[in-house]
Amino acid sequence: MARPQPSMPLDAAQRELSRAYVGGAPGVLISGLVWLAAGTVWATRGAPAGFLTLFVGGMLIMPGSVALSRLLFRAPKIAPGNPLERLGFESTVMLFAGLLIAYALLRSDPAMAFATLAVAIGARYFVFRTLYNEPLYWLLGALLAALGMAVLLRWTTMPVNVAVAVGAVELLMALLLLLRHRRR
Repeated sequence: MARPQPSMPLDAAQRELSRAYVGGAPGVLISGLVWLAAGTVWATRGAPAGFLTLFVGGMLIMPGSVALSRLLFRAPKIAPGNPLERLGFESTVMLFAGLLIAYALLRSDPAMAFATLAVAIGARYFVFRTLYNEPLYWLLGALLAALGMAVLLRWTTMPVNVAVAVGAVELLMALLLLLRHRRR
C-alpha cells in the first residue's frame, strides 16, 4: 500500500502554483485571444463557426499556457502532490456544463449561447482566487459573469458581441495579472 504524501500548506501550494503558471496570466492571455478569435469568426462566418473556434481554441488554453510559462517566463514545473493542481482540474467540470448549455442554445439564440459560456467561465475564475492567492480573479470572474448576464437578462438593447467583449476584458486582466505577479 502506498504511503500518503504529507500535505503541503495552502500558502506554499499557492506560491508554487503561481510560480509554475506565472500567476495564471498566460492562460488568461491565451483565453482572451481565443475569445477574440471566436468573436471575429462569429461576426464574419456565423455563430456555429465562432462556437467551434471557441471550443477548439479552449482546448488549447492549458497546453498553450504551460508552454508559454516554461518557454517565455522560464517557470518551473509543479512538484508532485500539490493539492491545488487537482482543484484547478476539478473546476473544469463547470466549463463542460456551461458548454453543454451554450451548445443547446446555439441554434435558437447565438448571443445567449456565448453569454452563457461567459458566465460559466466567469464563475470558474472565482476558484482561481484560491489557486493563485490573487484577488484580481474575483474581479475578472465578476466582470465576465456581468457581461454574460447583461446579454442573458437583456440589460442592454445595444447589439453586443459578447465573445469580443470577453476577449478584451481577459487581455486587459492578463496584463494586470502579469504586472502583479512580477511585483511579487
